Amino acid sequence: QEMMEMYADQESRGGILEPPGICEVKFRKMDQIKTMHRLDPELIELDEKLGKSTGDEIEQIKAAIQKREDALLPMYLQIAHEFADLHDRAGRMKAKGVVEGVLSWKRSRE
Repeated sequence: QEMMEMYADQESRGGILEPPGICEVKFRKMDQIKTMHRLDPELIELDEKLGKSTGDEIEQIKAAIQKREDALLPMYLQIAHEFADLHDRAGRMKAKGVVEGVLSWKRSRE
């Protein structure tokens, strides 16, 4: 059976979207906030306090949660962009079987 072999340069990317575009589609702000509440010890603690509190405490805790989310969001966005970029690189394409191999384009004819 005849097949075309595909190779990728070490620095190449496979996707049609840049990492920010992928994150807008696949890992939106609400998903990032859910992840924060699952992973960040401070937000986990604030969520527990919120569940047990009443009255004026609720508004203070909600404000603290919002402040923490606002502080973490730029970091989570940066991590999401890097994660999306890593999944678009030549090594990942090789691991998924999309390309036959990874090579240096400058030395590809050797």
